[in-house]
Amino acid sequence: MNFKICGGNHIKEFGIRIKELRENKGLTLPEAAEKLELNKGSLSKYENGKVEPSLSMAVKIAKFYSVSLDYLTEM
Repeated sequence: MNFKICGGNHIKEFGIRIKELRENKGLTLPEAAEKLELNKGSLSKYENGKVEPSLSMAVKIAKFYSVSLDYLTEM
């Protein structure tokens, strides 16, 4: 089953939040991608609101940055 975590234009907000979290943690995109076990292209697409991550990946990102999934998907 495929879950939509953001939908519509909210994907961009999700991307903005994860980019801010990454930058606040002092990580480059390649560093964060490696720690999340992603390729940097996928993480870049998430951050730029071009692709919505799967629910499991969104949960992994939330755990990595020690925030709730609600925070990442809050509209």
